[in-house]
Amino acid sequence: MDSEIIDAVTGWDSAPAERGYGGLRSLADDGFTGAVVAGMTWGFMLNGRLLGVFDGTVADFEGESFEAHRAPDPALPLLYAMRETGGDIRAQYYTEETPLGDADGTLSAGGFTGYVELSENVLSGDYYVVYHGGKSMSAAFVGNSKRLVTGDDAFERASDEVGIYKVYDVDLDLVDIPEPEPDEEEDEDAAGVAATGGEADTTGASGKPETPTTTDETSTTGAADNESERAAAADPTDGEPATADAPVSAEPPAETAADPEPPTSDDDGTETTDEPSTGPSESQSPEPAGTEAAAATDRPASDEPASPMSEGPVVADAPQKNGEAPSPDPLAEDGATGDDVFSAEAQWRNARSIPSLDPRDAAGESVDDRPGTPRSHQGNTTQATHHRPSRGGAGDKGRPSPRDQSNQQQSQPTEQTPDEPDVDPAEAESLKERVESLASERDRLESERDALREERDEHRSRAEELEDRVAELESEVDRLRDRLDEAGVRSTDRSMSADEALRGTNLFVRYAQKGQATLEKAHDGQASREEVIENLRLEHHTTFDTEGLGIDGQPYEAFLHETPEYGFAKWVVTDLLYEIGETGNRSSLAGVFDSIPKADRIELYGSVSVPIGDDESESRQFDVIVRDQMGEPLFVANLNDSRDPATQPMVTQLIKDSKAVADAKETLGSAFVVTRSFFEPEALEAATAETGGGLLSRSKRKSFVKLSRKQGYHLCLVEARGGEFHLNVPDL
Repeated sequence: MDSEIIDAVTGWDSAPAERGYGGLRSLADDGFTGAVVAGMTWGFMLNGRLLGVFDGTVADFEGESFEAHRAPDPALPLLYAMRETGGDIRAQYYTEETPLGDADGTLSAGGFTGYVELSENVLSGDYYVVYHGGKSMSAAFVGNSKRLVTGDDAFERASDEVGIYKVYDVDLDLVDIPEPEPDEEEDEDAAGVAATGGEADTTGASGKPETPTTTDETSTTGAADNESERAAAADPTDGEPATADAPVSAEPPAETAADPEPPTSDDDGTETTDEPSTGPSESQSPEPAGTEAAAATDRPASDEPASPMSEGPVVADAPQKNGEAPSPDPLAEDGATGDDVFSAEAQWRNARSIPSLDPRDAAGESVDDRPGTPRSHQGNTTQATHHRPSRGGAGDKGRPSPRDQSNQQQSQPTEQTPDEPDVDPAEAESLKERVESLASERDRLESERDALREERDEHRSRAEELEDRVAELESEVDRLRDRLDEAGVRSTDRSMSADEALRGTNLFVRYAQKGQATLEKAHDGQASREEVIENLRLEHHTTFDTEGLGIDGQPYEAFLHETPEYGFAKWVVTDLLYEIGETGNRSSLAGVFDSIPKADRIELYGSVSVPIGDDESESRQFDVIVRDQMGEPLFVANLNDSRDPATQPMVTQLIKDSKAVADAKETLGSAFVVTRSFFEPEALEAATAETGGGLLSRSKRKSFVKLSRKQGYHLCLVEARGGEFHLNVPDL
């Protein structure tokens, strides 16, 4: 069983249930609708009918206690039974091209059995319409909470959605509930005797009272029924449902006399009948009882003639399962008609074909209007689908029954008698004008229809051209993607903002071989710049998946390598060390020179936590933070990515934040302000004032922010132009 179905069913209200087959039969007699569970075996019931058993067989209920859950709506057990049974996808439509309402009307009219699922490309929920013999029920599971909505509200919600819906054809067979075992029957009989005070001798095995036959008429009827059953067993076609392909006869069999209408009484007490008697009387030509019973079975269930406009085929009461007596239509409780789709299983199987959803049908065009289909043939076909085939012999094909004669007489218009007054000329003229007006309106609508057809054909032609163009463009896209793959450039399937991407990125300083050129060896003068660059790897780690990710229209890695943040980090670990050493500034910039070999991780758009009191701290934000292996900050930097010059507030803010970090972290060696443009004079003056620089400065350390006699850090201003970085302050 599907886990979602199990979760849904276990949330239904519980219903009392007895043990074993007797419990199932009791639920069936009560018209139960819901689910029954015996261990791992599940079953679904609708109005007392067992629709199917899953993850086991009905034998798993024998002599066992089981749970019963009452469904909040009859659509749910039918839907779940179909989903677990499985079916074939017979059609798939887009709601903008074929609205769900059009498909529903066509499926209902075609007597479809299965269900429609609208869930693909739909964000608001999952929508279902379940059909049995053309009758439908709707259910929807709305929102993340899967809130249940049923009935017309569910169908209206589904009709307003835009998405793709699929039509599933499901062959659903009812499951017979076996008779209880003898021990169980004895227990039930004993319970029945105790409940009725010892009068169980008048009941049968099913526990229902047996009606004694006391009249000759009843005995004759019983003999006729037995004879009918033997005749049906001998006839291989007996019991098969009527289909549209079966031959239809307007007359009853010659061997059987049609039932006359019940006699009525005139005022003088004389009994009369509404129809003339066309067959011999019983005294003149007695017929066998079995023939009378067979004729009664073959007659339509209603005295009214079947109409092509009726909802479905007229069927006699279907044989009941498990020896039950005929029961009312189980769907009648829900306002359905008397046609019980569950009482004619064979009819369901014959009604699983999906009718055409041709736009002409949706537009209301009659099948009769299509070329190549004679109207007489259409009428015969329609009539054939609404009558049962007659089982009469070949000799009955010319003799209508009294009932058919009466119906034909009622359907024929009565002739005007001489006593009726003539039609008023003014009224006749008015009717004539009305006819002419309607004819004119008909011509106008036909002209409008033809114009719409021409417009439709033009749109179809245009749509075909656009489809060809789309196919051509898709082919070009595939070709370009292949070229990108060949060039090593991968296309992107999803996007992310630049800030979000950088905030989730960390860079790591790693080496291809630790035993060769490293920053430590370069610091000691044992490795050249080229050797270090060849051995060093600046790897990236992200908090998100970069496969198929695009940033500003570029693949993630291409975007990252072009950012000023990445360029600054690479410059610090590959070039700055050599620029300081080659210019003889190892001592004057010792805080920077000695910290570079310790670089292990570079955090982009990160923060450093600094204490501000007892058990309290706050974070200081920086665009780039270079940390050692223990995570302590070595360098902090802010970047000005604008073409405008860096201002004094930018420098002042960095000094304020970096001082707070240096007071808390002795590992801080330098703070950088990086700009893609240049520094305003006020920004340079702010840096000079903070570091005590100038012509009269006696400090041996350049651009040094002194916090105490032994503690401080360097303040550096860097200009980045054309992908290259230059240290502006201090001047090397």
